[in-house]
Amino acid sequence: MDDNNNNNDAALLLGGGEEQQTFVETKIERIKSENPKERLFSITFDNFEELPSAKGQRVIFSKFSCLGNQWRISMYPGGDTKSLAGMVAVFLDRCSEGRELAIKYTFTFNGDEERTIRLGESIFDGSVSWGWNNFLPRSEIIDEYLVNGALTFHVGIQLDEFIPKNPASSIMLKLFNDENSADVVFEICEHQKLDSESDRKRAKTSAAKLYYAHRLILQHYSAELSALCTTSDGMTPIIITDVKPEVFRHLLYYVYGGEISDEDFAVHEKDFINAADKYGVTNLKLEAEVWYVNNTEITIDNVIDNLLYADAMNCALLKEAVMDFIVENKEEVTQRVSFQDVPGDVCKDLLVAVSRHYDEDSPGDDGEEETDIEKTFSKMRIRDLRRKLDAKGLGLDIDGSREALIANLKEHS
Repeated sequence: MDDNNNNNDAALLLGGGEEQQTFVETKIERIKSENPKERLFSITFDNFEELPSAKGQRVIFSKFSCLGNQWRISMYPGGDTKSLAGMVAVFLDRCSEGRELAIKYTFTFNGDEERTIRLGESIFDGSVSWGWNNFLPRSEIIDEYLVNGALTFHVGIQLDEFIPKNPASSIMLKLFNDENSADVVFEICEHQKLDSESDRKRAKTSAAKLYYAHRLILQHYSAELSALCTTSDGMTPIIITDVKPEVFRHLLYYVYGGEISDEDFAVHEKDFINAADKYGVTNLKLEAEVWYVNNTEITIDNVIDNLLYADAMNCALLKEAVMDFIVENKEEVTQRVSFQDVPGDVCKDLLVAVSRHYDEDSPGDDGEEETDIEKTFSKMRIRDLRRKLDAKGLGLDIDGSREALIANLKEHS
């Protein structure tokens, strides 16, 4: 796969050989981009191999509108005068006059096994073209990117102007632990077994931490934290003894829009999962779970501990990782691991893992499409189920077991 993210090789097209150009009717569609600032277009045309392939012969495609300007793609299937032998040249043409535009642009070619991305940043001053003299070998396009002779590629365009960020997130973060504006306070003190009253008072004085918050923010983020606020009048501290002070501080910081560092995840990985699960900070729980799965080696010695923990905390991603380990090491697991304490409801997860493992190892029938939506969902990875739910933009719960995620998807499909 060729992921070229260097824009230094973008070239300015001068002249353009207008006397040797061919127009090709093009299908152009605006498609959704993961980057909200980018306008993304899908461009398709037929019979690439039949285009003029002599060097210096230019092919121009249909125009499209973007950012109040007319644009088009031009291509030299046999290369332009500056191209190496066998290379295709591709350019983005601005067809409108006007003030100069600072533009970021991308060309993406997607094949079954190959993917090529080129990124450019250029000043389009009036009618001008920028692109690449040596985009791809013509033979590679023919071998890797054509579908029934047609070529489809994506072009992204966005302004490269300075646009200040919306300050709402930074304003929210400034409110974190702000005593002056807060209307609720949490007193965090780890539970300690102490013998005397004087020991308890001394421990409370030294270990207790106060964290200030705002009821309105907690009300819209966590039902659990909001419910705690109703137990306190005014600024009477709400006592919490089941979370480490530094863990609660990070949890509250996350609620206010802060990010957790890898170093903190490394120290408090399970503490974050436990606290976020108890106090309804779902996204932090899922982020901590992803971190834990990606940084924990599952072994024969810890596989059952991880399975029991995943089941107890409803960590579907961790449970899936454990099941994959069991399937991949089934003989050793069968001989050395006892499942005596494992709940019976994990059997379905194990069957899903076995089925998926079998499907991945077995050649599929290219002529058969999966039409049963339940079967499709049942074989999907947890990350994909969560991604599908989140993409619906309905505020759907993306935490929960595999069965809960599938049921939620079926209900909203």
